[in-house]
Parts: sequence; structure tokens; C-alpha cells
Amino acid sequence: MTYRKEIFRTEDVQGKDFSDAIFESCRFSDLTFKFTNFNSCKFNSCDFSESFFESIGFSNCLFPGTKLSFLDFGSASILNCDFSGSVAENCIFQKLKIGSKSERRNFDLRSNNFENADLKGTVFVFCNLSGLSFRETNLESAVFEKCNLEKTNFTSAKISSAGFNNCNIKETYLDMNGFVDYGSSQGFSLK
Repeated sequence: MTYRKEIFRTEDVQGKDFSDAIFESCRFSDLTFKFTNFNSCKFNSCDFSESFFESIGFSNCLFPGTKLSFLDFGSASILNCDFSGSVAENCIFQKLKIGSKSERRNFDLRSNNFENADLKGTVFVFCNLSGLSFRETNLESAVFEKCNLEKTNFTSAKISSAGFNNCNIKETYLDMNGFVDYGSSQGFSLK
């Protein structure tokens, strides 16, 4: 099924399952997603701005040109999704332990693609990102806290002012510009 330029309301998506659907320039903004699942869907130039994810699942989905900014993915299940070409600025990727408002648990994002996405100001907390590629991704002012970044590829990524706090960094890849950006953001000067 293909949806073109539709403006969805909360009642249109709440408790619904969408499979093999194509969404072209659709608006999902300012909605509450609860018990909604998207499987093998493609979102071309859609807008999820200011939506609330209470219980949502994305599996095998594509998001080229889609706005996903200012979203909290803590109550989302994300599996085998391709975020390349999306704009997901100032988002939060973290999972809280069931029944807790502050205790975090692992959020495994290894099956997803974040290459060539705009993730400026996005926060990743206690995420398993090992082996992922962030090539050509805008990660300016992004925060990685207590993340597994083993063998993660940051070549050609913009990482100025990005923070890497208490992360597992082993065989993590940066190019020369990445070293300079990271060093400069930490107060180092090149002589």
C-alpha cells in the first residue's frame, strides 16, 4: 500500500500494524504512537516532528529524507532499519529498565544503518553500536555515554564538539579530520 501526502492522526496509527507500506511525504507530527508496528516500510521525506513514542516498533524500515528530530527512541524497538539520508537531530537513544525512571539498560542498535544521516546533537546512552558505520554522518555536538563503540567506523563523519564519555573504544575508526575535530573539541591544539 502506498500513502502519499497524508496527514496522519493518533487514531490512524495507534494499535495498528503496517507492513510493506510506502509513505511518500506523509506527516506523522505531534502524534502519540502506542502499540504501533511498522515492518518493511519505506518513509520517503516524511515528518515525525514532536511525536511521542510510547510503544512502537520499526523493523526493516527505510527513512530517506525523513525528519525524525527531537524524538525519544527509548520506548521504540528498532531492528534492521536504514536511517541514511534522514534528519534525526537532538534525539535520544536509550532504554530504561522496566519500572525505573533513571536506571538504564543496554540498547542494541547494531543491526541498523546510520551512515550519511544528520544526527547533530543526538544522545546515545548505554547503546551497543559495535561494528556500526557512521561514515559521512553529522554527529556535531552528539553525545555517546557508556556505549560500546568497538570497531565502529566514524570516518568522514563530522564529530566536532561530540562527547565520548565512558565508552568502550577499541579498534574504533577515525580519519585525520576526525582526530583534529575531536582533539579541538577537547581543548587540544595542533602545533
